[in-house]
Amino acid sequence: MTTRQIITAEEASLTNCEMEPIQIPGSIQPHGILLVLQEPDLTILQASENTLEILGIKAENLISNNLSVLIDELQIKCLKECLSSEEIQSFNPVKFSIKFNQKTVSFDGIIHRINGLLILELESAVSIEYMPFFSFYHYIRTAATKIQESPNLQQLCQNIATEVRHLSGFDRVMVYKFSPEGHGEVIAEDKREDLNSYLGLNYPATDIPKQARKLYSLNWIRLIADINYQPVPITPLNNSVTGNPIDLSFSGLRSVSPLHIEYLQNMGVGASMSISLMKEQKLWGLVACHHYSPKYISYEARTACKFLGQVMSVELSSKADRENYDYQIKLKSLISRFIEYMSREKNVSDGLLKNYPNLLELVSAEGAAICLDQELRVIGKTPSLSELKSLTEWIGTHFKQDVFYTDSLPKLYPEAEKYKDVASGLIGISLSQTQNHYVLCFRPEVVQTVNWAGNPYEPAKITKIMEDGSLRLSPRKSFELWKEIVKFKSLPWKQCEIEAVHELRDAIIKIVLRQADELAKLIAALQESEAREREKAAQLEQALKELQRTQTQLVQSEKMSALGQMVAGIAHEINNPINFIYGNLSHADEYTQDLLDLLNLYQKYFPEPGKEITEKAEQVELDFLVEDLPKLLASMKLGSERIREIVLALRNFSRLDESEMKFVDIHEGIDSTLLILSNRLKSNPHRTGIDVIKAYGKLPKVECYAGQLNQVFMNILANAIDALEEGMENPSLVDWGKADSQYSSPTIEICTYLVDNNYVCIRIKDNGCGIAEEMQSRLFDPFFTTKMVGKGTGIGLAISYAVVVEKHQGKLTCNSVKGKGAELIIEIPITAS
Repeated sequence: MTTRQIITAEEASLTNCEMEPIQIPGSIQPHGILLVLQEPDLTILQASENTLEILGIKAENLISNNLSVLIDELQIKCLKECLSSEEIQSFNPVKFSIKFNQKTVSFDGIIHRINGLLILELESAVSIEYMPFFSFYHYIRTAATKIQESPNLQQLCQNIATEVRHLSGFDRVMVYKFSPEGHGEVIAEDKREDLNSYLGLNYPATDIPKQARKLYSLNWIRLIADINYQPVPITPLNNSVTGNPIDLSFSGLRSVSPLHIEYLQNMGVGASMSISLMKEQKLWGLVACHHYSPKYISYEARTACKFLGQVMSVELSSKADRENYDYQIKLKSLISRFIEYMSREKNVSDGLLKNYPNLLELVSAEGAAICLDQELRVIGKTPSLSELKSLTEWIGTHFKQDVFYTDSLPKLYPEAEKYKDVASGLIGISLSQTQNHYVLCFRPEVVQTVNWAGNPYEPAKITKIMEDGSLRLSPRKSFELWKEIVKFKSLPWKQCEIEAVHELRDAIIKIVLRQADELAKLIAALQESEAREREKAAQLEQALKELQRTQTQLVQSEKMSALGQMVAGIAHEINNPINFIYGNLSHADEYTQDLLDLLNLYQKYFPEPGKEITEKAEQVELDFLVEDLPKLLASMKLGSERIREIVLALRNFSRLDESEMKFVDIHEGIDSTLLILSNRLKSNPHRTGIDVIKAYGKLPKVECYAGQLNQVFMNILANAIDALEEGMENPSLVDWGKADSQYSSPTIEICTYLVDNNYVCIRIKDNGCGIAEEMQSRLFDPFFTTKMVGKGTGIGLAISYAVVVEKHQGKLTCNSVKGKGAELIIEIPITAS
């Protein structure tokens, strides 16, 4: 490959310079000095190498020294006072005086912080020529007022170009506006009379790379005092604190990209300055200033120009809106009329097309199409029906927005070239996320002539191949007028038109929702018998769902109330007699012991009883009775204690006296539930027993509806026992005998613990049959059950879900693998919200 070659834009364009690290060039422009300082001692870490020329001290001799080697203690104190403020840049410029060669030189100090370091830039203090302070202030105020009072956007741009040129003295000042595609157009200009005009010229997006635009957004003003300057290196190159070159994104002295310098040289510019124009926090454009010889602008004058740019940025939105104010009022009126029409007509299409003004008037379209319910209706000039059908299918796969638009449809959809005369521009509304329901408006092709400053398609030129294989490109040299005939484009859609289409979509959605019931009835009346039956089935299905929800709520309320009353009643009825029996057993035990003692005395003193007594003793088996009676009383006492425990568990389970939320021990409720179910857990002649493993954590008392929560435990534990019993009946459904099985027998594991100190978690896990994955999503639906017909109602888990989620604002989830069991996880807050 030769030293200089031609390549196409597709192979490499000027966007290659987007890879250039322009914020860390490692050098500055020579019209000032840059020092990198470390606070709080103000130690000099880096310095530009022109300190010898300007201050008489080599840069390397400044490194690691305090700033006091340059300025006296009074100035150091003043600087530190500035640095103590959060807004240090509000003190710029800080005035400094430095002695050099027996004379004192004044400097403007510009300070800012970046990446924990302080950057101090020193520029020679140059007072604003021929203009004392108050005259300068009044001039700026007058210029700002003139900008603010501009009647429209075009005059606003012209006024700032005029005022910036008057203030700065540049030969040419232009207002450069970015298009949505990134290209720039000169829309206002103030210049020397002898210069050719750039007004109306367009510049390709590649002239200002993305990273340069980002810096323009961060740093509002940029001066290049002499295009032909020699960059001044910063020493050392890498900062000793960060280990990297210093970031000069906010530095006014930052050295310029060699590509940009070459670009300006090709334009014949000697100095340049740019002021950022921002709209809604985005880079809207630039005020570009050109001078055809070197030109330095003082910091005060630059700040004044920056202020004018900020004033204009504030005015941009209001001026743009004001230009379209009458049009916006008209669009608002049309939207109101369309709402009236759509509300009055039978369907949306009639409301938008049947009356006047119609849909075409809303966005100055020449054709429109509405695709709803497999019906396609058109008005004005549109593509054919078959072309529209293909277009809507393409839109369905390429646009996901509610409102979509383009002024160059053929560029996105090449098939549209066939009907460019009617549909080069498209703006559309999507009314459904699943179906191709659209409202489309079309604009015809408008062949335009775009004036470019040079050929934007001129191939880039390689000037050097870098060591890493990247290409060093040369910017274009020609900026002569180059006219491009642009085809396949319509007039662009204005922002107010796009907003009006958004409003129309919102209105359509609201009207469709409001008329849904009426439309459903009309459609049902016109459709055939089969369609009417489908509608009835849909209504019946909806009613059934409502019935299921209502029934679930009723069942939940009735079941919880009835179960609580029944359990509490049983506990109460058993409690009194069992307490009587338990209390009298101790007396019976005493009386029996007394009688046995008396019998022993009789046997001691009358060892030879009469024949009748001997016969009676043998008949009643006196020796066995004496031995067995105490055992019988002890067994009766144990049985009574067991009944009392069950009664207590029933009372704890029902919690009938706790209809309000109270703080309770969760473990007490679980244990009560297990006690009630203990008969189902025990082994019997037909099956083995079920092991219960409890891993209780240390839990505080929980504020809850105790009775309802106990019902949840009952439902989940009963379901777990059902699953284990099914596994015992059909061992092929479980994995108890397999090597990877955690447990070799039917087991229920109950684990409790705290979650984030705000929730308690109860996990109830069994190793039964498990639940199929496709059933798990419906597990908590009313009347859905995984059990065989006749073995479950399908409301237990639905009730449990309502209690946990709705009553306690908690969570109830299920993890299950078929054949390996199921785990129900309950999470509820410790304190009710």
